[in-house]
Amino acid sequence: MPHNMNMRLDHTVIWVADLEGTAKFLREVVGLRQHPMEIGVSDDDPTVGGMEGIFFDGNGVWLELILPTTPGPGMDILEKKGPGAIVEINFLPEDYDGVIAKMREDGVTMLNMDGSPLGDDGGLIKEGVGTGDDIEHTGQRIAYWPVSLTRGTSVEIFEVIPGNDAGLINIRDNLWADMPPAGPNDPWVSHIAIFCKDLEATSSFYTDVLGLNAHSEDLIVDGGKNKLLGSFKGRFIDANGVWLELVQPTGPGALMDTLNRKGDGFLAEICLQVADLDSYAASVRERGVRMVNIDGSPVDSEHCVLAPFGDKMAYFPQEVSCGMVVEVVEKGPRKTSCLPNWQGRKVV
Repeated sequence: MPHNMNMRLDHTVIWVADLEGTAKFLREVVGLRQHPMEIGVSDDDPTVGGMEGIFFDGNGVWLELILPTTPGPGMDILEKKGPGAIVEINFLPEDYDGVIAKMREDGVTMLNMDGSPLGDDGGLIKEGVGTGDDIEHTGQRIAYWPVSLTRGTSVEIFEVIPGNDAGLINIRDNLWADMPPAGPNDPWVSHIAIFCKDLEATSSFYTDVLGLNAHSEDLIVDGGKNKLLGSFKGRFIDANGVWLELVQPTGPGALMDTLNRKGDGFLAEICLQVADLDSYAASVRERGVRMVNIDGSPVDSEHCVLAPFGDKMAYFPQEVSCGMVVEVVEKGPRKTSCLPNWQGRKVV
């Protein structure tokens, strides 16, 4: 593993136009738990612009909803990508300065959120607990890899100072420390899907640069048996608590259409896992929502099974999910399932 690159995926960021509406969907329809803390970035922050946000517990990785509130890079991203877009994945290293130094040594110029080279402050933004005029500034250092290296995906690294009770992430984790684990029938984030044009080249960023491990077996899917999706090959990357699924479409279908429309490195979907998809979909119907296939057609028992692996899948309609693409899967039989075991989950 590269020097000083020990890190884990802490959260992924979803840009929203309706913070409360999206939060209500995740709470009341999906069944995830909202963190009580409100976060904010000052309106006068020159690097990102004003923002408000909240966290949801994915039981191994956090989902951070962000609402831009003033003109700036944040608002620009919302206008470009649209509400519900997964805009970045955010890694927590053991040694922030060590990673920055290693990248400098390797000739990699780390960037601020607005794409400018990282300055002497190491990427400091005015982030803290609260919103509007009530933000208690704690400061936060963040940096990004160039998308030319990540092959199109926005990948952030951020600093947490151990023992700093005023630090935003420390406050988040301390407030959540006494919360009980999720129950065995609750949904949890299994993986985050990233669409790519070149599986090997994209994988090398996560393994050779970030020092993460790839699953020992690649996934090969036959489009003839899975016409809604189309042919693709995939690779799971262990991000220490959650998986990243790199997906390279190889034939006509919904996945190839999305890659052609959205581009290389597109953060495509949040993938939740449940113990029993039929039971979960029935509970969602009781809340007034019917789950669908990837093409928007109603889910039935024949069309939601990935052949020949036996893993089931379904999606929430995007008009209900406030633009988010949220897949729900059920792991197939042990001998045939293509989904790796998830190491980070804790249940009561």
